[in-house]
Amino acid sequence: MRNSPVQDPPVTGAWWPLPRRERTLPGAERRLSHRQPARQQPARRRLSRTELSRTELSRTEPSRTQRPRTHSHPQRRPPHRPVPRPPVPGHPAAAPGDRAAHTPAPGPAARIGRALLGQWHRVAGPTWAALCRRRLAAVPLTTASVLLVITCHALALTDTGSRLVWALGGVRADVPLWLVPLRLPLSLFAPAPGLPWWGALAQVIVIFGVAECVLGTVRTATVSLVVTAAATLFARFVLTLGPGHPLAVPASEAVLADTGPSAAVVGLLICVGWACRAPLLIYGTALTFSLECVLTSTLSSRAHLGGIVAALLCAAVTCRTPVRAASAPSAAAPSSAAAPSGRDA
Repeated sequence: MRNSPVQDPPVTGAWWPLPRRERTLPGAERRLSHRQPARQQPARRRLSRTELSRTELSRTEPSRTQRPRTHSHPQRRPPHRPVPRPPVPGHPAAAPGDRAAHTPAPGPAARIGRALLGQWHRVAGPTWAALCRRRLAAVPLTTASVLLVITCHALALTDTGSRLVWALGGVRADVPLWLVPLRLPLSLFAPAPGLPWWGALAQVIVIFGVAECVLGTVRTATVSLVVTAAATLFARFVLTLGPGHPLAVPASEAVLADTGPSAAVVGLLICVGWACRAPLLIYGTALTFSLECVLTSTLSSRAHLGGIVAALLCAAVTCRTPVRAASAPSAAAPSSAAAPSGRDA
């Protein structure tokens, strides 16, 4: 009698990946539980010649009613090709893809606004950076000047204090010339005729603070003293002119005190504009105080003219250091590159 064939036990899952000899072993279901059944491909029906020709035709020539293919992935989209525009009269011809050529030129108001904004950033940027980095340590001269202005104006409210302030910082046309340099430093903070205490305090805080952050403490003090001395000497020269001269002042101006920080403010504004490459600040300062000299006939307005000239000279001399320091590495680079190293020699 022939032995009947052994029937395979029912196995759940996809048992066909196992060899035939392992299908009857115990635990086949456990071993096959982690395996995924193979994907069954549907049987393909053989196409006739007519259907094959139609399929090839549809692949080569899509129908007109077929919707265009959409690109869902942003990186697979075709590159953007800008449509060429007609040339703008007055502008040179450029490539079709050049967007700058088709951008209209900014008007005068836009150019002026950009120039003003750029010069403002060149002046305010270093000031803000220095104040954020060092706080009050960046403006020691300004802090001392504010205290001196408050002290001098407070002392001038009493008779004894006013005499003390005049003895230490009073400058006038009848003061001997040898005594002027001794009183000149404190004359910047002494009360000035026609200038209230809050005006002097605002000038010192703003102008001295910006100048000290941009120019430094030493150059700020130097420019302030030099310009104030030049303005004082020019005021004495104006008093010697006759009454028919265009710069002559009334005789009553000779008895007024020549004090206050206005001359130093003129010099610092011009030097800051020179150092920060802000010509609008230079031209605006010179034009404003020159117009004051034309409209008024006071001694201080005449003295500001001498301060403007002295400030321009100080700016040309003292504000050239950053430019030289910036151009030194570029000038030293070719020489260092041309010199052979020890290994090449």
